[in-house]
Amino acid sequence: MRTGRKLSIAAMVMMVAMSSASAASLKVGLQDDPDALDPALGGTYAGRIVFEALCDKLVDIDGDLNIVPKLATEWSWNDASTELTLKLREGVVYHDGTAFDAESVKANIERMQTLAESKRKSELSPIKEVEVVDTHTVIFKLESPFAPLLSVLTDRAGMMVSPAAAEAAGDNFATAPVCSGPFKFVDRKARDSISLEKFADYWNADAIGYDSIEYLILPDSTVRLSRLQAGDLDIAERIAPTDIQTVKGDSRLALHESQGLGVSHLFINVREDSGSALAQHPELRQALELALDRAAINQVAFNGAFTADNQMLTPLSVFHSKDHPMPARDIEKAKELIASTGVEAPALEITYENSLTDGRVAQIIQAMAGEAGFKVELLPLETSTAIERYLAGNFQLYIGNWSGRTDPDATLNTFFGSAGSQNLNGYRNAELDELLDQARREVRQEERIALYNKVTDILLTDLPTIPLYHPSWFYGAQASIEGINIYPDGLLRVAGVKPAN
Repeated sequence: MRTGRKLSIAAMVMMVAMSSASAASLKVGLQDDPDALDPALGGTYAGRIVFEALCDKLVDIDGDLNIVPKLATEWSWNDASTELTLKLREGVVYHDGTAFDAESVKANIERMQTLAESKRKSELSPIKEVEVVDTHTVIFKLESPFAPLLSVLTDRAGMMVSPAAAEAAGDNFATAPVCSGPFKFVDRKARDSISLEKFADYWNADAIGYDSIEYLILPDSTVRLSRLQAGDLDIAERIAPTDIQTVKGDSRLALHESQGLGVSHLFINVREDSGSALAQHPELRQALELALDRAAINQVAFNGAFTADNQMLTPLSVFHSKDHPMPARDIEKAKELIASTGVEAPALEITYENSLTDGRVAQIIQAMAGEAGFKVELLPLETSTAIERYLAGNFQLYIGNWSGRTDPDATLNTFFGSAGSQNLNGYRNAELDELLDQARREVRQEERIALYNKVTDILLTDLPTIPLYHPSWFYGAQASIEGINIYPDGLLRVAGVKPAN
């Protein structure tokens, strides 16, 4: 009897342990509160992290920036590069149990093209028709070649939501999104947390190692780190470069990192009616650039962990121009350029989101530009207020942080094309527009490289923005977690992530 009782207790302990393991929850610390949880409406980097668990895409990228299958298993172009045929994965369902098929892909693309508040309209505008060939084959038809299309589909424009749920929810879809990813939506507390639970019918469910995910909104990097050290978080994104050695020196933690596609840049309002001396005198923009030491900014603000650079495109990209190296700081030349304009002590105001990182950068710029003769005022604002002013074009200079994309069109056309969705500083250049349009239509890589080299030449001459550095992505995690792989897009992919055995 005693033996039987011992076995019974042991069995109960084992059952509790197994139950605990199967109910494992992954707690992830985010720096920002995502905006709308609808791929058609979303516009934040933090939102993209959540979408990685919530909404599968048609295609994805790997660590080397190659495009790889996701919901589309294979694809091909016609000879004229005006038709993209996608073969779709079979046996996939949305979180509401409805089927993922060619009709639902057609509905998704048309929804993003026509929804009044959609941020994906320009990205998908080259698609003139979506033809359903059969249940698992769809053709995107274009009027002319659009080289970035597959790259566009690796982000929110390629994320699929349930058409039935979207139609039923209408304007409220983002409050309870229904997608086809490995986790489904449970709950959201504004500026606090987002909760997801594992989707049992996910097509790749065996690769999902947690039963739930809780994203906790923790804007302070110091708080994220301390909670990671305390075990309150399993993973924390955007570990501050100044905390890297702390993570590396803690045997309970692991650092996961990647060079990034993103860029931090000093966006300059060049509208003629802005009243800004920087808009009226290109020489002042050139002087401001020469007053800055990008390598020093990287070293002082980030312990040298990022990549100082003068271009919007990261050196990881084949489209990064080798003909335009980063200029050295030249205070005397900067002073000469200022003097040539006749503007004494040009006044500058830098608006930025009141984060530790941007605050450091702003203060360094203030000191460096001051040495050249600029009078610089700083305007730190709460994130939502700063973004509101940014979107309204209500700034003289703005420290912008762009997470980057694999294709240059999504950065260069978006910010500097006359019709670009992020062209918020009033920059217009007809020659640049033509080059950007040619690069969109050109499918041969070498020719595209040559075109973007010309684009870079124009941008570095006109200086509608001053790129500063390309951030690397640093995630801290409990060392006991396996399968974390951070790619240059900086997103946490949950497939393969699991507690160590």
